[in-house]
Amino acid sequence: MERQRNRISVCEEWVKRFAKNNDVNIERVREDFSKGAELRIDWIKKWLPLGYRAKIAYQQERPIGFIDYLPIETQKGISGQDITLINCINIIPNSSYRGKGYGKLLLEEAEIDVKKLSKGVAVIAHNHPRWMPASFFTKRGYKVVDERDGEIKEMVMLKAFCPVGPPKFIKQKYDYKPKPVSGKVVVEIFWSGVCPHNLLSVKLLKDVLSEFGNKVLIKEVATNDLPSDVIKKYGHGYGVNINGKPNFWLLGASRDEIHQEIESNL
Repeated sequence: MERQRNRISVCEEWVKRFAKNNDVNIERVREDFSKGAELRIDWIKKWLPLGYRAKIAYQQERPIGFIDYLPIETQKGISGQDITLINCINIIPNSSYRGKGYGKLLLEEAEIDVKKLSKGVAVIAHNHPRWMPASFFTKRGYKVVDERDGEIKEMVMLKAFCPVGPPKFIKQKYDYKPKPVSGKVVVEIFWSGVCPHNLLSVKLLKDVLSEFGNKVLIKEVATNDLPSDVIKKYGHGYGVNINGKPNFWLLGASRDEIHQEIESNL
């Protein structure tokens, strides 16, 4: 990424799509995406010494997507050894790029790299098309080795290159017991720089929550620097808690989805 006029340049396709889908002023999206990209760079710098790696797809000289991954041993919510865990794979939301096989190509290139590093590659996938869909990985030889239910089912999927123990979700043991607040819904927001969208998603969530006035109590927990401590206390380090119950998908949800969730807890 290039710094231009003290601001990081961001992908205009993402800006336009996010602004349209969320009915938000495009300049606000562009500004907050730029700030989110700075947080993303800080996040990458923290993980590079721990084995963070990435591949970027280009069409001619233009970056159009990426995949990043890191040793599974660095992650607190999943157990495993000699396995590399995919963090994210994404392609610019444009018909010129999506559906053209770039995601498959990125995954194949990452697997070539991973074979030099570990005995297999794993991913946390979901039975939902919005984010890291399991169907994409199933088509490419990944097998479900563990799963857990929630708002959306999460699955650990593995593609082994040689015999290796399957990774598993760690059943978190934590002491956090939220104190109910009479007449209020307590919303705890956990976010980090892992994704440039997070900063704006948090702001938009807070905008909608503000419509409920004093019926909602908002708490923010930034996890860039203290993910282990946060996970130890709360059981996870990203998403939203509604009265202590995790809801991963509320960050990035639509206004109607947020209203429905809050109203069901009033």
